[in-house]
Amino acid sequence: MEKTRIIKVKYLIVLLAATVAGCGKDFLDTAPYNDITTANMWTSEELADKGVNGIFNVFRNANVSNTTGGLLEVALMEGSGFTSQFYKNNFTYQFLTGDVTPNYQIIQNTWRRHYEGVHRCNDAIANLEKAPLSEEKYNRLLSEATFMRAYFYFRLNRLYQGVPIYDVPISNEDAVKTQSSADEVWQFCIDDLTACIENPHFPEANLAGDFYGRPSKASAYALRGMIYMWKKDYEKAISDLGKVEALGHGMFTGEYGDLFTRDHEQDPEFILTVQYDSEAGYGDNLQKIIGGRDHYDGWTELQPAPGFVDYYQNSDGSEFSWNEALPGWDQLTVQQREVFFLRDSLQTSDIKEKKDAYAAARNRIGGSIVDQYYLNTGNEARIKAIYEQRDPRLVQSVFTPYDVADCYSPYYNGGEMQYGKVLRWPMILRGANGGDMWSDKRGSLFYMYQKYNVTEKGVLIDRQHYDIDYPLIRITDVLLFQAEAYAETGQVDNAIAIVNRVRQRAHMPALTNGGSGPNAVNGREDMIERVRYERRVEFCLEGVNYYDEVRWGMDNYQEMKFGDAGSAGRKSVWGDPSTERWYWADRIWPWPVPTKEIQMNDNLVKTPGWLY
Repeated sequence: MEKTRIIKVKYLIVLLAATVAGCGKDFLDTAPYNDITTANMWTSEELADKGVNGIFNVFRNANVSNTTGGLLEVALMEGSGFTSQFYKNNFTYQFLTGDVTPNYQIIQNTWRRHYEGVHRCNDAIANLEKAPLSEEKYNRLLSEATFMRAYFYFRLNRLYQGVPIYDVPISNEDAVKTQSSADEVWQFCIDDLTACIENPHFPEANLAGDFYGRPSKASAYALRGMIYMWKKDYEKAISDLGKVEALGHGMFTGEYGDLFTRDHEQDPEFILTVQYDSEAGYGDNLQKIIGGRDHYDGWTELQPAPGFVDYYQNSDGSEFSWNEALPGWDQLTVQQREVFFLRDSLQTSDIKEKKDAYAAARNRIGGSIVDQYYLNTGNEARIKAIYEQRDPRLVQSVFTPYDVADCYSPYYNGGEMQYGKVLRWPMILRGANGGDMWSDKRGSLFYMYQKYNVTEKGVLIDRQHYDIDYPLIRITDVLLFQAEAYAETGQVDNAIAIVNRVRQRAHMPALTNGGSGPNAVNGREDMIERVRYERRVEFCLEGVNYYDEVRWGMDNYQEMKFGDAGSAGRKSVWGDPSTERWYWADRIWPWPVPTKEIQMNDNLVKTPGWLY
């Protein structure tokens, strides 16, 4: 029998669950799927394989035409973190405006889909012994299901901070538990992961072949170490996280930006991945969410936040300052700073569109400001150089003003490639080769993600079927968690050694313990902030940032995301806010038990601070 991989399969995965209304509600349907029911699911080796594969099907985005879901909120929750900003149509927007309620779609669906995963795991754990499997295969599949149960509870507990624990298959009538505490859920996860680690038939790592990217002892050590980080049990975290590399995983040795491409989607950097194959029907709509109109006709709904872009260090490790890069910046209003980003030759062009754009810019900015700061020749080169003199991960992660890329749109230029398109402002001449790079939101100039963004023809089927494997855990995440634990416990030299490995790959200068200059670390607190910098810039668009920010504390999160009262929101590259504004609300985390779950289970306790 042909072996399978997570999600990237050669046959249809048998669905174990129908619509899951809540905590265990209708998680098993009595109607057959391809003539297979729960009663006979585990009666053969082939069906046992399909049953365990069905666990991973929870990651499948069943509605790729809708930009309000996908990846189990992995990437999209990033918009609630420091690194990204949302266009107002996206579902996480209400979190940032304080309008979210326990009845909101993402709160309900996240609870439902993760419990769907839990109950699929429980079904496998309870019934695998019925299948005619060898001892080795039984234990491998059992450990995979046990690991995934811990992973789903890990994700639930990060958001809801205490949820009901179900460890056996249940009927609707049995879904009546109240929440266990967050510590109890963490311990449940730790116990499951310990069982996986101690199982002699669980592989140390899955680095190649049919089982690439599936759970292993390496992922179990990594996840258990991450849980210890949430518990602030740093010594245990150091121990677990330090075991992962020894099992075979290692940092990608190429350029940072190349890691997130199809050519390297099975690199040993990746420990646990969602694997996609759009031809088999398994993909996501990430391209539609982050791309522009010249990138498979994307909608540019999730954008790098200007504050995050400004956070990237200079290439020498010093903090970036717009006023140092562009003297006079601080003396201008936010709206007047647009003058530095205007395209060349507006003042002298005979092209009507450019002449009109110049007149409109003088009207917006003020004629005297344009006369003082605008360079008719060299404005583009000046601003482009500023971005190129920064941490190299910036221009490998973000399309910044006057970046150049070869682009493709199925609906433009006859569906042929357009070479050398430039992200200019104002966007005037979409053209063909050498024209303006077209985003979807063009009322102002916004950053666009380059990381994970596909611009070449023929790589994807279309904007709604992004199928480059997506990491859930990668080794650099593990290493920087370990560095953070070392920093928290005052082991600064050990933390520096790990961080310098990450900075070396990024072509950033090494940190030193003491001394002077921008790369000199002065004590424990400074080292903690150095690690936080690396985590923020390293993991943008990977569904890591939001959870880091809330883990580091709500005061820190409020400062990084919301800033001063009334100053937060979706902004242009020069910081001019649009109509989408963010407003801090104390109830933004932890998430509430969904209203529908409260209605179905009287034993669930309403989350304090939320209006039901």
